[in-house]
Amino acid sequence: MRKRLSIALPSGSSFKQPGRSVDSLINMDLSQFDSTTRRIIEQLNEESLVSPKVLSDELQEYVEELNSHSTNAELLDDGLAGRIAWLCGKLLEALPDQPDERQHRLTQLAVNYFVLAEDGHDDNHSLIGFDDDLDVVVAVIKELGLTELLEEEPAAE
Repeated sequence: MRKRLSIALPSGSSFKQPGRSVDSLINMDLSQFDSTTRRIIEQLNEESLVSPKVLSDELQEYVEELNSHSTNAELLDDGLAGRIAWLCGKLLEALPDQPDERQHRLTQLAVNYFVLAEDGHDDNHSLIGFDDDLDVVVAVIKELGLTELLEEEPAAE
């Protein structure tokens, strides 16, 4: 099981280049995100890359955790969470056997942001808990030029 990140967000901290990722491999415009989301993205971007299999396992584990809480959590938007999980799964499927570091890092960023329950908006205790997760995942999808994923719908279960 992946250790959940405990992220301390110092007040008043700033980036070297406001609105832009410091890592030139990502080179993703972060100005569309609020400052908390940007800080979390920057912190997640510093993590070491892990295999797509590990990411897939983490995603599956988080989905199972969400499913076990969905009956008890009034504020959990399980429809939106399911859509984001599906998009993350599609991002993982789109990774080639030998992805370039940028694609791998962006995909990992999207998955890790989603599985981080206490991110920009607490996923389990807020009506808008998954909105920031969707914003990050959609931004990664667009950055990778995989916008066709946004047109697809998950298969009904």
